[in-house]
Amino acid sequence: MSISSSVHPDRLLLSQPDCLLLAVDANLGQHRSFTTASATTSNHDKIEVSLRPASPPHPSRLYVHCPDLTLAVPPRVIRVVEDLFLLRVVVGSPRDGAPGDDSDYFVYRTGDERQPWLQRLLRPHPSFQDDEVGLLSRGRGNYTVAVLQEPEWVSPLYDLHIFHTENPTEWIHRKVSVTEPQRRLPLVIPENCARLLRHYETSTVISIGGEAGTMGWVDLWHGILLCDVLRDEPTLRAVPLPVPLDLVSCDRGRGAELGNPIPFRGIAFVKGGGDNGEDCLKLVHMETKATLVPGSIESGSLSFQMHDWTILTYTNTAMTSSWKDWRRDCRMQASDITIDTQIKSELLQSGLLGSGSGQALHNLLVSHPAPGISAAADHQGVVYLMARKKYQHPEGWMLALDTRKKTLLGAAEFGVNSQLCASHKYYYCPTGNAKYIKPSTRMRYSMASIDPFLTAKYNGVVNQNK
Repeated sequence: MSISSSVHPDRLLLSQPDCLLLAVDANLGQHRSFTTASATTSNHDKIEVSLRPASPPHPSRLYVHCPDLTLAVPPRVIRVVEDLFLLRVVVGSPRDGAPGDDSDYFVYRTGDERQPWLQRLLRPHPSFQDDEVGLLSRGRGNYTVAVLQEPEWVSPLYDLHIFHTENPTEWIHRKVSVTEPQRRLPLVIPENCARLLRHYETSTVISIGGEAGTMGWVDLWHGILLCDVLRDEPTLRAVPLPVPLDLVSCDRGRGAELGNPIPFRGIAFVKGGGDNGEDCLKLVHMETKATLVPGSIESGSLSFQMHDWTILTYTNTAMTSSWKDWRRDCRMQASDITIDTQIKSELLQSGLLGSGSGQALHNLLVSHPAPGISAAADHQGVVYLMARKKYQHPEGWMLALDTRKKTLLGAAEFGVNSQLCASHKYYYCPTGNAKYIKPSTRMRYSMASIDPFLTAKYNGVVNQNK
């Protein structure tokens, strides 16, 4: 049985109308609606992009359609900021001799009072990884794309590449350095956790904005490098992240070897998300108590047994070089979470929990935590997680949790591939894009065929136009 309906509408759909939970891997296919926009690839093939929104924790999805081009790799959403999406489309194919990693980058805007549009970033552009590129919305259709690349060897200088819509054929290159380093860690870091001592690898990029166009390149173990990309002479300043004390203190003080942080940590910038309406950073960190199932390595089928997991959330409204800026909001242990009767019944019938799976909520293998981005006071404690029955299971579920009330708000199926927990990439991201979706009056009458989310969101408008 599908658990796609196991969402309490009063808790999610109606209290967070501006949030979408976007699946970052786009669907291949046509899905025309008032969100559809088209352009051409660098090979002069037509490309069409549409958004199919849904209410969290159901995933919203982008659809990409290229009628004259076979896309061997699903397009991927790299960043979402306000009403803008930055996506990568691999257009290389054997027929034209292009390399397999030959990618076009597009900025897509969903529909508002005007028409949606799709723009391709003209080449040449710097060669960069998905995790290195950020997107900044500057209003009225203007935007900036920026790439920050790590220094080579022992050089203190980073390479910053900037693209502005005002100069669509030019990438500006700057050498930038850290002029405001973060303060020393307040505790001794064991050798196994040396990854905490420097910006080793960018995990994601956040957009803060403002007059100077502040963006942040985040290493989820170490900290954030903030850069004002609209200044003539940009520099970097460092903001630390909370130390993962569970990993530093484990193994009798020797600490855990820190690998990829994305399965354990998530971050977001939330406008008006502070207790007093301030802009802030929100971080979620997940602690796990899991053991390797005996014999699973020898059998060639790696498996873990989850005993319990804990979610910690933090807020930072100052964003300076000090660890003291971070305030811990909540600590929620999975075994203490309560589940609504209706949701629990559907989870049991789905086989995700209960006698069929032999698991309770705290036994589920969870990963990829992400803080909700709503500034509404009654929704600031929401955290999303990916869950599955066992390691590398091809079926995933999105869980929506209220960390302040320690409740499970809802769950929904989320299709993934077999590399769910092995891959370091993101599978979804919370966005505030829904408030920018404004279909014309003509389209409001047919929204029920697109998604129930839109019917509920605009129900009052539809009734007024009858």
